[in-house]
Amino acid sequence: MKKTFFLLVLGLFCLLPFSVFAIDFKINSYQGDLYIHADNTAEFRQKIVYQFEEDFKGQIVGLGRAGKMPSGFDIDPHPKVQAAKNGAELTDVTSEVTEEANGYTVKVYNSGQGGDIVEVDLTWNLKNLLFLYDDIAELNWQPLTDSSGAIGKFEFHVRGEKGAEKLFFHTGKLFREGTIEKSSLDYTIRLDNLPAKRGVELHAYWPRTDFASARDQGLKGNHLEEFNKIEDSIVREKAQSKQLLTWVFPLILSISLLLSVCFYFIYRRKTIPSVKYAKNHRLYEPPMELEPMVLSEAVYSTSLEEVSPLVKGAGKFTFDQLIQATLLDVIDRGNVSIISEGDAVGLRLVREDGLSSFEIDCLNLAFSGKKEATLSNLFADYKVSDSLYRGAKVSDEKRIQAKGRQLKSSFEEVLKEMQEGVRNRVSFWGLPDYYRPLTGGEKALQVGMGLSTVLPLFIGFGFFLYSLDVHGYLYLPLPILGFIGLVLAVFYYWKLRLDNRDGVLNEAGAEVYYLWTSFENMLREIARLDQAELESIVVWNRLLVYATLFGYADKVSHLMKVHHIQVENPDINLYVAYGWHSMFYHSTAQMSHYASVANTASTYSVSSGSGSSGGGFSGGGGGGSIGAF
Repeated sequence: MKKTFFLLVLGLFCLLPFSVFAIDFKINSYQGDLYIHADNTAEFRQKIVYQFEEDFKGQIVGLGRAGKMPSGFDIDPHPKVQAAKNGAELTDVTSEVTEEANGYTVKVYNSGQGGDIVEVDLTWNLKNLLFLYDDIAELNWQPLTDSSGAIGKFEFHVRGEKGAEKLFFHTGKLFREGTIEKSSLDYTIRLDNLPAKRGVELHAYWPRTDFASARDQGLKGNHLEEFNKIEDSIVREKAQSKQLLTWVFPLILSISLLLSVCFYFIYRRKTIPSVKYAKNHRLYEPPMELEPMVLSEAVYSTSLEEVSPLVKGAGKFTFDQLIQATLLDVIDRGNVSIISEGDAVGLRLVREDGLSSFEIDCLNLAFSGKKEATLSNLFADYKVSDSLYRGAKVSDEKRIQAKGRQLKSSFEEVLKEMQEGVRNRVSFWGLPDYYRPLTGGEKALQVGMGLSTVLPLFIGFGFFLYSLDVHGYLYLPLPILGFIGLVLAVFYYWKLRLDNRDGVLNEAGAEVYYLWTSFENMLREIARLDQAELESIVVWNRLLVYATLFGYADKVSHLMKVHHIQVENPDINLYVAYGWHSMFYHSTAQMSHYASVANTASTYSVSSGSGSSGGGFSGGGGGGSIGAF
């Protein structure tokens, strides 16, 4: 086991990217000076300022010759290397030049510690840097293509015995190009915060006559027109890219989100019944005399299986509310009595006459097939705790899973029988279908809503990340639109999930739903009812049963106790007088806990736990890198 663990750790260690172990440093500034002679040779000086966050051995600077470069282009492999540390020039600098396939890499051995600021100065000699055509001499060169870190301040000077006619500076797909200043024979380029791994390119031209003494490269024909076309295409492509990111896509995403809202309102208008009912109306007695589970199934389309703790589905009522209300209902009807012996409170089956099959199944579930049970021992057949699998070993997995599957299967079978009994009771009462299935048009509107929100969600965040990564451009409207898409998607899912499962209310269902909603409004506001309104309530015992179902049992029970309201059933009076509501709630809630533990146990496992044209460049070659070791 230890050997396997060691090999696993070693494998993960080997897979870690080398960048994890790279030296932590910043590049405060980069200054490049290019001086071009009339014979097409050049001196190129690089001055790079590092700020190290940890101990280091030296710096790495490279200069490349990859991609499209003039015939005969060459780099002298012996650059002049100078260095300074914390403002003091170093006299004992050691460097090593390595020839790579596409250029040269210079290692400057200049060790130090975290906090040091090091300036490295390299001077290179170049040959045949310019392309020599019949009409112009063209500079098309990338002096920097790969920097290990972002460069705080980038500055570049291009000089010559004669000044360039035009000079352009490119940063690839970055939207920021920097500023170019011309002074006599000197061009100065400045750019703040050049991101890591980004290249820069110089594209300029001189009259061919300025380099009359340079060796001919055999390039025939004029090139100025092509030069201008390339620059125009770069400007056009960047403008188009920026317009797409800042106008076109945000506009399309905004329209898509507005369409989704329109689809939602059209959908609501089609699915909401035509008859309008008052929202704040109150009803002071139950509209229908139905068992709690029958009411849940028929009027609210919420079944036991749908809100089972094994699936944790959505519905008007919770599993605990349905069980507790059913127990209180059979107590109120006299089929079950409350027994109290000292501090122990329990329930006893008095008679089965008048009970429906699902109510008998519910009592068998609660009493474990017996005639009585204390509240603390309800659902004893399913009593289990997470100690079943806490601290378990691999050898215990099968035993734990078997126990979990047995409890889960038994519970599912009981719920299935109870739910079948509830549906039979709905048929016995002759209750009509209060819900209708969605039409094809309504389903199409849902699809439209989904597409109109999911597309902005993914496209908004996707293009925001793309803009940051590729263009180095922070454009907040894109993630804002993506976030709006996310919010709408969650909202639509929450609003429509039950429509897809149960259908929508028909006209008859809307009326019944309105009556029960009015009754629920009264339960919610019962603590604020005046004396006349309280006196209009007659069936307080039934009120308490339905209040338990709707989640207002504490309010109704407290009000009955404060106003000394008595009912015919002495067990209900004891229930109110001793405040047994919370005791009943916690006892019935144990079944949800047992089912959740069994569900977890049933599946328990101990282990579960190069140069190129396009892309914002004009096709110049070369290359350059910056790093440290």
